[in-house]
Amino acid sequence: MKKPLKERVYAYNRARAADTEKANDLMTLLDALPPGQVKQLLKDDVCGAILRKYGIE
Repeated sequence: MKKPLKERVYAYNRARAADTEKANDLMTLLDALPPGQVKQLLKDDVCGAILRKYGIE
């Protein structure tokens, strides 16, 4: 049986809030890194792809 709409909306909003918090935390960490370390991350294939995906160059 499906959950009531109100519960599904609350669950969705909690998940979105958690995603937003994680994104903000990642940006805070990246802002704290010296530019040289960010450049090194961008050189790495996997890390660079992830950072470029979110507009960090």
